Amino acid sequence: MSRKIIRSAVLAALAGFCSFALADPPAMVGRISAVQGQVTLVGDDEPVAAGLNWPVTGASHLTTASGGRTEFRVGSTAVRLDGDSDLEITELDDELLRLRLNYGSVSIRVRSPELLRDFELNTPQARITLLEPGLLRVDVERVADTSQVSVLAGSARVDGAGSSVTVGPGRHVDVSSVDVSTSVARRDGFDVWSDERDRAAEVVVASRFVSTGMTGYEELDRNGSWSDSVEYGALWTPRNVAADWAPYRDGRWVWLAPWGWTWVDNAPWAYAPSHYGRWVVVNRRWCWAPGRPAGRPVWAPALVGWVGGNGFVRDHRPGLGWFPLSPRERYVPPYQVSSDHERRLVWTHTGRRFEPRAADPGRHEGLTVLPRDQFEGRHRSVQVPRGPQVIPTAALAATAAPVVAPPQPAVARTLDTHRRDWQDRDRDGRPDRPGRVLTAPPAPQPVAPTQPGRPQISTLAPGQFGRPDAPPQTIQPGDVRIDVRPYGRPGQTPHIQQANPPIAVTPNIQQANPPIVATPNIQRANPPITAAPVPAPTVPTPFPANRDRYDRERDDNRRQFRQPEERRQVSPQPQPMPQQQPQPVQQRPQPQMQPQPQPRENRDSGHAQQQERRKEEGRERGDNRNQNRQ
Repeated sequence: MSRKIIRSAVLAALAGFCSFALADPPAMVGRISAVQGQVTLVGDDEPVAAGLNWPVTGASHLTTASGGRTEFRVGSTAVRLDGDSDLEITELDDELLRLRLNYGSVSIRVRSPELLRDFELNTPQARITLLEPGLLRVDVERVADTSQVSVLAGSARVDGAGSSVTVGPGRHVDVSSVDVSTSVARRDGFDVWSDERDRAAEVVVASRFVSTGMTGYEELDRNGSWSDSVEYGALWTPRNVAADWAPYRDGRWVWLAPWGWTWVDNAPWAYAPSHYGRWVVVNRRWCWAPGRPAGRPVWAPALVGWVGGNGFVRDHRPGLGWFPLSPRERYVPPYQVSSDHERRLVWTHTGRRFEPRAADPGRHEGLTVLPRDQFEGRHRSVQVPRGPQVIPTAALAATAAPVVAPPQPAVARTLDTHRRDWQDRDRDGRPDRPGRVLTAPPAPQPVAPTQPGRPQISTLAPGQFGRPDAPPQTIQPGDVRIDVRPYGRPGQTPHIQQANPPIAVTPNIQQANPPIVATPNIQRANPPITAAPVPAPTVPTPFPANRDRYDRERDDNRRQFRQPEERRQVSPQPQPMPQQQPQPVQQRPQPQMQPQPQPRENRDSGHAQQQERRKEEGRERGDNRNQNRQ
């Protein structure tokens, strides 16, 4: 009895070990369905520029630059990323999608109720799950240390800051590390772009023939036509293809762990026909037969058969070729799978399998060949050129023999879903944004003093130009040149605060003959008289700080002067004046008071003196005549 128990335990252990060793790869793989601007995709290899139809797996990491946008689809689910964003796909499989948004904005449209149970989006501050299909918008770090969740359709649950909130349609939640607040959801240009993508992906016909869990099905209606076949069921025929076109001929091969060499087609509609179903020739035209699989469809890297041989290509080098499999040809996965997974890869129609039939070994329709050395060595991506050089002749195709798939590249790395390819220099658990400065201080920091005992503070913000250790500058009144014609309304002049009375820059009102300095550091050849003339000798008086003056248009008639009474009220502080020397006496004494000084007297002083001399001579002649008459 004990021997039976031990034998059963050993068999159970061996079965468990075998099932672990034959762990199936994910049956669902997404695709890049839209790219705008700079988008970077990191998978199991170095970062690459994301392109159309590039596969997205549970180890993918998407980053968009400022102004860029991208969309990837998994079945009927669409995930859209706005510019300056970083998104990790942490898990992806049948009815399983888990994401992490490190920063930026993401919009997620979920249509299938089957995905709700295992859908999850994590941010640094919150965890979001969906309660029903709908449209979800999440922003991270648009506001510092805050996750913003908007439910535009459906409902969701948001866990964060020690609480759980159920969010209905049209509601918005802000989640920080300590608080949760709600408001009304709002839309912006990114939401408008997402709505346009949803309308463009509306499918009417294709969903009647293929499962919505088949990634890329939304591209079929607008790029081909459907027909029905008695033998193969629904057939889809692409439009606008070249006469020598064949499946798997316009694109490239890339190495993708754990599946191996994976086909990436250049046509926007070619993702689903390249990874699901089979191809047949009907009426001399290529048609795609999706079949009717039992259960959810299973993704394959490329449903092709491999052939090769010496002298297989046109230059007689060893060649490697591939051709699309028909519904009656068996697909042999080049990667390890369980028997159940392999069974799901078999093409079926109306619930029954097609029995493989003996095919002509020398006839492979749609055969494409390349030199074998392009798949060997360190090549991880092989571009298929366009032209007749990849199409073998009938004689060469007859010599082709079945071979295994190309080997793994020498520098290929195994899939590691826990590996992070982003930098985290500030060690906050989130990837660094491209181009942002992590070492810049948020506030000014003390720098080395330029003078002993006098520390200086840098006032330069991060990103500004200049010397952060430059000494501070203090502007003195004497360092500023002030125009006597200020810009502004009449009567408004800049206020000059005077220091101690003896200041070198204060103007001295002197007589007309010497040069007159009307304002600091400004000299004029014939300046206007700014005060009523007084008899010499005079004592220099400082220029009143609040004197009103307006002469923007250089019009002497518009000049405003302070009345003599106000001028006498504003007097400088008394100062000692030892041995004050009187000013030279003018040729003719000036009148004591004038109600309105003549502004042009100084400029026309020579002409006025001549007029005065003529008047004096006239008066003398008149006096002489009167004396003679007497």
